[in-house]
Amino acid sequence: DGPQTRFLSLLYGELVPFDGGVRCTVASAGHPLPLILGTGGEVHTAAQPQTLLGVVEDATYTSETFELRSGDTLLCVTDGVTERRSGSRQFDDGDGLAAALAGCAGLDAELIAERIRRLVHEFGARPPADDLALLVLQAE
Repeated sequence: DGPQTRFLSLLYGELVPFDGGVRCTVASAGHPLPLILGTGGEVHTAAQPQTLLGVVEDATYTSETFELRSGDTLLCVTDGVTERRSGSRQFDDGDGLAAALAGCAGLDAELIAERIRRLVHEFGARPPADDLALLVLQAE
């Protein structure tokens, strides 16, 4: 029946510690974008969106490098988090994940992970149908 189309999302990262923080290099191919929570509660994306792997033949991908300073937090999640449903709504509608992360200012990495996990589970009445994975890194 012809060739089968296959594609996947990918989040690639490298971390290099330095005195006062961590230098991060990330590339996102169709994956939910990582978010940075600053010590003042501000949240912004850590990468630019790029095409899923396998969708466009000979696609070119780029990485971005930034620094996390002491107290800054990097949050990476799977689409099971951002696409968690409650009726027709998704958890990340209206930048819901960024708003949830902003509400975690001042918490350590373990508490941030637990709070986001809890908010995602509470968002829908039924148990999640997709995988939920979170990676929370905090610079010291």
